[in-house]
Amino acid sequence: MPEDRDHALLTRFWALHAAVIRRDGIEARLRSGLPMDQDLLDRSLAAAEGVLAARAALYRHLMESGWTPPDALVKDLVYDEIVLSETDGALHG
Repeated sequence: MPEDRDHALLTRFWALHAAVIRRDGIEARLRSGLPMDQDLLDRSLAAAEGVLAARAALYRHLMESGWTPPDALVKDLVYDEIVLSETDGALHG
């Protein structure tokens, strides 16, 4: 069903978009010179992890749909997934 496939692709794309916007907003706050606290630093790390997770989900979906990514991207994806598996729950556990 192409409509289901398109919906799944758009869902992953917009999840990545939202994760990048969230991360960029927090990073802008960190660069602003305003006072920082541990909560902001934790949210920054969680936002960066969110980008990795959303990007990995999008790439995995594309690969499952038949896309053949460049070798360098596959290596980056494997590394991202290792990082995510090592930090899984570290902030919230």
